[in-house]
Amino acid sequence: MRALAYVLIGVLGGIGVMMFSAGASEQPLHSPPMGYAMAAPEPDDPTPWTGDDLLEMAKIYDQQADELQMDAVRIERRATSLMLKPHMDPKGFQRTSLMHVASSRWKAAKELREMANMHRAEGQRLMDDKKVG
Repeated sequence: MRALAYVLIGVLGGIGVMMFSAGASEQPLHSPPMGYAMAAPEPDDPTPWTGDDLLEMAKIYDQQADELQMDAVRIERRATSLMLKPHMDPKGFQRTSLMHVASSRWKAAKELREMANMHRAEGQRLMDDKKVG
């Protein structure tokens, strides 16, 4: 029995050493990736955004919001089809999770629309200032 305990400790220790040496460059699962937390380096010569740049960004935000809305509608249709076939999801867990995902897509699309409107208004203001000045 004591030999089995020593073997088990040795195996677990070996796995730990392998994970430590192999995972030294990787981040642990519970910590967020650092790429999202780090600020982007600013160039030495920062140039301000032009009105055209902001209007182009607004178009991109609108396109992304459209994609999210289409995805949300597709997910809601899938959840509705599960409601019509109760034998496919007897406890409703899958339908509920699909509705949560759809609502998060709707929320993200709304936020993108707000950003697009903000960029569009600021871009239009800069273009109007450029025409006047």
